[in-house]
Amino acid sequence: MKTCKKILALALSLMLMATAIAGCASPTGANPPAAPADGTSVPAPQAPADAGPKKETLRVITYFAGSDQWVPVWKEVIAEYQTQNPHITISDESVPTAGTNDVFRPKMNADIAANTPTDLALYFNGSDAKPLLDSGMYVTWESYLAADPAWNSQFVDGALPAGECEGQLISLPYIGFFEGLTYNAKIFRDYSLDPPDSWENILKAVEVLAKTDIIPISTSLLNPTVSIETMVLAEVGPDAQKKIADPSWAPALDRFKVLYEMNAFPKDAATLADADSRPLFVDGRAAMSFNGSWVLNSLRDNPDMRIIAVNPPPGSSGTKGAIVAGFGSGWYMSKQAAQRSEESLKFVKYMCSPEILSRFIQVGGSAAMKIELPPDTEPVLLSATEMVSAASSMSNPIDAQMPREAFNKLAKDLIYVCEGEKTSIELLEEVKELIASAS
Repeated sequence: MKTCKKILALALSLMLMATAIAGCASPTGANPPAAPADGTSVPAPQAPADAGPKKETLRVITYFAGSDQWVPVWKEVIAEYQTQNPHITISDESVPTAGTNDVFRPKMNADIAANTPTDLALYFNGSDAKPLLDSGMYVTWESYLAADPAWNSQFVDGALPAGECEGQLISLPYIGFFEGLTYNAKIFRDYSLDPPDSWENILKAVEVLAKTDIIPISTSLLNPTVSIETMVLAEVGPDAQKKIADPSWAPALDRFKVLYEMNAFPKDAATLADADSRPLFVDGRAAMSFNGSWVLNSLRDNPDMRIIAVNPPPGSSGTKGAIVAGFGSGWYMSKQAAQRSEESLKFVKYMCSPEILSRFIQVGGSAAMKIELPPDTEPVLLSATEMVSAASSMSNPIDAQMPREAFNKLAKDLIYVCEGEKTSIELLEEVKELIASAS
């Protein structure tokens, strides 16, 4: 009897030990599932689901604020980005920058002084870039572009230098301006004229149209800023254009005299303000006009409007496809943001993509990237994009490279060259004297 009791106690002890061991093998206290009766294998327990990308807030400042024309597009694209990337929150710190309401520069300077730069900024370049470069708080873009050749190749040739400061690419140019020759294609068709894409074609159009009630070229000789800038660049090319009031500019001024004598301009061109010359072209009373990107909105509704580069005349030293254009702002990225994660860089690549930039350009301006606009885009905007994308070079306007007084002399006294009261060389010498006295 005692032997039976000992055997029963031993069996009970073994059962308790087995239960304890099974409990230790299951952290949750649950036994593993039993194998199915048909002998199929049991799926392995699944690991916990990945928590996904780390949540992050990007501080971004731009001038897309207030009454700025690009505000609606900006709001749309950042909302879409956050929907596509739910772990990202865009803290939009954009502020106005127009006229006396410019609080953009003060905010940027205050952030730099406090060592609290935004992660990203669409901010001015040129002289405004110098404090950002000197602060040492912002990356330069050369290595990022070199690491992504496909992205680099999407920028328009000649655009990136606009983002340089002291030889370093501190900003990525984005939306810019341009100047060129606008023309009404219907008038050219009606008179069986070739488009004015050469000096010979311009002269032929002037010769034919001067005999009609159509003004060949609507421009102001009271303040012919765009006219002078585009004609000088076409005549001398990008390098000599930087040699302010150089004698090589003289033939460009003399060509205005040729056009004047052919009755190419409005009869009151000498006293006609630039703003008053535009309606003549917009309303279809003139065939051509030297204009800038800021005028295109008034031309969008006319499907016959186009803009092209002013190409070099025969015998000149100009370069085909060279245009007056610039990019006054670009994207900056703080070193703090770059070191924290790749999210700021990803957002810049999103903004600096042809698909997103094209949506801004449909509102206005020129693109620093090679973009494609929708087929239903107004023809004048399509022609502008084609001109900028095909540009062989982009040069700053002349009036931004010389003292205001000197440029005003050049512009206002051009009429005297046209009327033969002074030579182009004499005018250029007077301009140089004013530049010297201002320095």
